[in-house]
Amino acid sequence: MRFPGPPGCIASITVSLTSLNDTMAFWRGVLRPLGFGRIGEWSGCVLWAGEQAQLLLQEADEPSKRLIIMLRAKTRQVVDAIHATAVREGWPVVETPAPKFIAPGYYSCVLAVPGEPSIRITIACAWDGLPERADAALVRIPGADPDVVLGGYLFRPEMQRGGAVIVLHGYASNAAETAGTGRLLAAAGWTALCLSQRGWIGSTGREDQGLRQPDDVLCAAEWLQRETGNARVGVLGFSQGGQVALLAAARDRPFAFIVAYFPCTDLRTWPQQAKANGIEYYLEDFVAPEDIARCSPVSSAARIGAPTLLIHGEEDCIVPIKQSEAMVAANPAIQLFRVPGGEHGLREHHGVVWPTVLAFIDRELEATR
Repeated sequence: MRFPGPPGCIASITVSLTSLNDTMAFWRGVLRPLGFGRIGEWSGCVLWAGEQAQLLLQEADEPSKRLIIMLRAKTRQVVDAIHATAVREGWPVVETPAPKFIAPGYYSCVLAVPGEPSIRITIACAWDGLPERADAALVRIPGADPDVVLGGYLFRPEMQRGGAVIVLHGYASNAAETAGTGRLLAAAGWTALCLSQRGWIGSTGREDQGLRQPDDVLCAAEWLQRETGNARVGVLGFSQGGQVALLAAARDRPFAFIVAYFPCTDLRTWPQQAKANGIEYYLEDFVAPEDIARCSPVSSAARIGAPTLLIHGEEDCIVPIKQSEAMVAANPAIQLFRVPGGEHGLREHHGVVWPTVLAFIDRELEATR
């Protein structure tokens, strides 16, 4: 059998148990429905293998402590079936099957290994791609690189006004999370393309913090123009999506407008300004030093000619409003709508913010007729 997993994945896990024999039925009942099978057995050890991982079980005087292993199921039905087996066999159930806000479409149950309560097994499923929607077409669009295909939802209005909007999600999100915005734009008469950025659910490639993602937006704009006949295309982005929208606006292609909600505009100053933990480590590990300026919209702000509106909460601790203020300082033509008391996400302020955003979009798309 081929050694499992692509480079960088956790290919194998070793679990120490007091007794292999006493837990054999448990492992068989959990692992077989997930596609694992035994490929090796010798004194005190059993090796199970699936398509993407190996699990080595070994007897030891000291069992593994506080160990949590998550195993991927293909469907919710598999999660439910394994849980039902655990209930029938009397195996310890720590958490019954339920959705959780961990990953898109996430659904799991948690079991404890019989006789080894500190070893827990999570059986989970999550989306592999964007789910179908009744109110939008699921689309696939070539990205800026040969290995990148962008997934998304295309919302078509009942009464077409002759303009289109690309909607970009923030970090760790996807097009399904922005579908509500696409629906609102379509209700206002505008075609909306809610796009999953490269590296996130529905799209291929690797997330790159704004390095090549803006070029994907240019590809999406060209596709949208060909597909719908709309020559006037604007971009609306949230958080990292706002950052990418601003970077795309500084490229050569003209956009009708840019709306950027709470965008990061200067990666160099962001870690010192934010109160959130881990930002400096993320940038250190995923953004090369020579790419910091290229991924920072403030570096190319003067090149943005499209009408641009920034939306930012004054109490944003993740991406402080100083990031948007720096963008305005670099290009005074950019407008900033400040939201008193607003935090990152501005979910509680949608009723205040959206009329301003929609009026801006209406004005700029109508102006380019």
